[in-house]
Amino acid sequence: MKINKEAKQLAEDLGLSEIDAYMMDLKSQLYIKCADLIIESPLTHEEIAKMVGTSRARISRISSMGENSISLELLIKLSSLLAEKIALKLVI
Repeated sequence: MKINKEAKQLAEDLGLSEIDAYMMDLKSQLYIKCADLIIESPLTHEEIAKMVGTSRARISRISSMGENSISLELLIKLSSLLAEKIALKLVI
């Protein structure tokens, strides 16, 4: 399992497991991807918000990387909608 050095160090400092570090890194990468996709989308923030079931203000905060509490579920919905493909490929 490949983990970003910053996520690994943060998890270590917080006494979290390697799995927690992996999840933090994954969430961070998805967040950045979603922010980019929102910015690049021809859809308005209002249209995106309605399609994923959240507020326009929240979509605006995500696009500017200002949302503090965002679920993996919402990030997956956003990336799937905006990239028009399955957001995750799980390898076991």
